[in-house]
Amino acid sequence: MSLHPRFELPSDETGLDIIDPVETRHFSLRTDEPVDPTPADTEPFAFPVDTARRISVGVLRLPYLLPVDVRTPDGDPLRSVDSPSSHELAADDYLLELHSPIKVYLRVSGRVHVEATTERVVFEFGDDATIDIGARSYHSAPGATITVPDDPEAMMKAVSTFPSALKTLSPERAWPTLRGHPPRVERGDELEIPSDLEVPDTGIRVTVPSEYWAVYTVAPLAYYLGAEVVPGESAHVTADTGAALHLGDEPGEIADATEALLKRVFFLDCVVRTEGLYPDELHERNVLEARADIDLDFADLYEVSPAERLAVYLTIPDEAVEAIASPWHRVTHTEANPGPEVAELLPYLVNDLSLVRPKVGSERSAAQSEIDDELDDALDSFLRRPGPSVEAAAIEDFYRSADAPNLRRDGESGSSVSGVPDLDEYVTLPEVDALEQAWVGDGTPIRGTKLLREAFANETPEPSDGTIDIAVVCNDERMREELASVGDIYGSRDDVPVSLTSKIGVSTGELRELLAENYDVFHFIGHIDGQGFECPDGILDAGTVEEVNATTVLLNGCRSHDQGIELVKAGASAAIVSLADLFNSGAVEIGETITRLLYHGFDVGTTMKIIREYTSIGDRYVVIGNPGVPVVQCDGFLPILCHITTKPTESESLNVQPIAYPVPEIGIGTVFEPEIFETNYYHLAIGEHADINITRDKLKSWISEDYEPVIFNGELIWGSELLTEM
Repeated sequence: MSLHPRFELPSDETGLDIIDPVETRHFSLRTDEPVDPTPADTEPFAFPVDTARRISVGVLRLPYLLPVDVRTPDGDPLRSVDSPSSHELAADDYLLELHSPIKVYLRVSGRVHVEATTERVVFEFGDDATIDIGARSYHSAPGATITVPDDPEAMMKAVSTFPSALKTLSPERAWPTLRGHPPRVERGDELEIPSDLEVPDTGIRVTVPSEYWAVYTVAPLAYYLGAEVVPGESAHVTADTGAALHLGDEPGEIADATEALLKRVFFLDCVVRTEGLYPDELHERNVLEARADIDLDFADLYEVSPAERLAVYLTIPDEAVEAIASPWHRVTHTEANPGPEVAELLPYLVNDLSLVRPKVGSERSAAQSEIDDELDDALDSFLRRPGPSVEAAAIEDFYRSADAPNLRRDGESGSSVSGVPDLDEYVTLPEVDALEQAWVGDGTPIRGTKLLREAFANETPEPSDGTIDIAVVCNDERMREELASVGDIYGSRDDVPVSLTSKIGVSTGELRELLAENYDVFHFIGHIDGQGFECPDGILDAGTVEEVNATTVLLNGCRSHDQGIELVKAGASAAIVSLADLFNSGAVEIGETITRLLYHGFDVGTTMKIIREYTSIGDRYVVIGNPGVPVVQCDGFLPILCHITTKPTESESLNVQPIAYPVPEIGIGTVFEPEIFETNYYHLAIGEHADINITRDKLKSWISEDYEPVIFNGELIWGSELLTEM
């Protein structure tokens, strides 16, 4: 089966369904009459497309409001359609770019009327116009492999090749789709770099000590700048233009300076690129231009070389950069002195444009000390089982005979194996200005994702028919409540086809077979302990499972940490696991909440961050593997969590602050126009946005019963509940 997007005729409406079998994404184009698609040439599109079809139609509708760029056939921008409005395009040749879950372009000749409402976008072309439709998957994977010996200076040479994946050195590199995936890194005896890698010569160099922590820390910056990494006694960035910046002498200083420089260049690129392919009005540019301490020629900056642009960027006051910056999406921490084993994971961190920091003692703050104290108190209470005693035995008997809400989800084998790390193997991460955190190294973080190289090993999954395949296994009759509720949630999206397999009382053999099947989600409900999954015929230890083809596994049983690690090593991309004993009532809440968040398009890492903050026992769970794995495409542009608070002195007024989270195809650097803002300009999409005041009636008209989750007065609730509350 081809990995390229394909076109199918829907069974219930007229039009075309576009399906990306790699990312399991759908996008529907609806027409006023049946169409007969025929193959079309992909070459005439100004942008790369994987496949194309030609149809004849008078009217074409998009299923919801999404940004559309109107371009000349050569790709030059003419106008944008990004809010409810009407546009009349005179008879001519046009390229229409749709910012949809699958990249779609329309080539059309003639008059075009565009009508955008809050619910859809409609194109009227006249009588049976000929439309060429091109589609491209957002999927990105390493295109080459570099072999590196265990030597930091060899790793510098490998990192210096990472910019070969950039699709442009202009400020357009701030767009996520124009930053390609760096080459894969494998450890070996000798340095081997493919001769066909085209590494740009920007005249920019990053000099760091010959230590792994230093190479890993500057890798995302070097990639984005198109810089060469070279060894030296001190850490600094230099350019042929004479620009220079000292990064510091200690690991913490170098990490801070590297982070600040990457943010500076990135956010300024986002502003300057408005002179290029997407000349839309941007909120952050308005903020920058309004400052008295800024006098920049944005058009000139767009055209100059990366080294010349860097020199100008370094002269801009810190306060001006801070005014347009937003929290970074992810920070990945390494051990203070990481070894060569991180090298194979580094290209994936750089592709994510995650910040990378060594965990050093100087980063411990008062807040961090409080976390450590909390950890010491909490670990003994809920990360451990009760010790052997008369009282513990009595408690155990109570839980075994209790009704379902009090039932504990650990195994009944009597195993003394805990299934979770020892107390000294937990890692606390420092406070950072980021939406999420991750950890690479020994141990497991309490608040963050434990990254495993194996989770990223298979970047290209087997093609599918576009259906979301989900298996839910319940191995205890008393836990059927979660089985029923998550089944209802997974099947409630009309725009996403879901194939749901539900099983009760699965044997060890059948469980092994289910794990080997190609499911997007494998959701286990039941008893787990240090020995494995409890089944009617015994225990299945995940360490004996040789093949796992489920992308995401949710192990909603007690102390499932070690079992989840084994499943990721065997083939899963992400595992949501528990660090503690769980009571059934709390586990049901977690299972339902995770399912709803995944259903609304949040990726696994963001889902875990939300449940950790807003559910009763969310801090007992952690993600293992790749936190950026989504399950279902968002039914809007990207997943947004709105924080809504009532105002005590104004009963009819509400304060709303949207927080937008990334997904693979809409990463950092994307822009969007929050519908609720009712403005005519874009914002950088990822992170917190300025809060606004709206009336209750306005909020009611904006949301629906099936609306995404919101935080209402500090509590996580859903659309239907919010309407009731109001």
